[in-house]
Amino acid sequence: MTRLFSIALIIPSFIVAQQYKKTLELDISKSGLEPKHINFSNDAIYVDEKKCFNYIKKSDVVINNEKVPNYFEILSLDNTILFSGIVKKNESGNFEGFITLHPIEKLYKNSKIIGRNDLILNLSSNQVLNNNCSLNIENLKLFYEKSNENN
Repeated sequence: MTRLFSIALIIPSFIVAQQYKKTLELDISKSGLEPKHINFSNDAIYVDEKKCFNYIKKSDVVINNEKVPNYFEILSLDNTILFSGIVKKNESGNFEGFITLHPIEKLYKNSKIIGRNDLILNLSSNQVLNNNCSLNIENLKLFYEKSNENN
């Protein structure tokens, strides 16, 4: 009985720990269009239960004459590429991401934002991604200016 009780306490805390990830706090003013829920599937991103973006993931692609193990694209529903990125291990063996922010034509890197999920959750919490599936381009510029580590 004690064993079951211990398992019952450990499993929920492990699940919560896996689902929670702190996002960047950049003090970008709220717009009133902040999403309440973000969900991911293998080929889409849902905002407040509505499909807002398509998602493509590719493995072992060649970009700029370099073989990249993980490449992704986030597209609007009309298949315009909004964000694309590569995820790979650096010399230290840690994963890092380089993301192209296509609407502002900037290459972005932040050690806390590695892939699709990190990017979307941070764009959402920093008032770039709106609940009507639109992007706030001015806030995307602020997001880039305040958190880009790719100098």
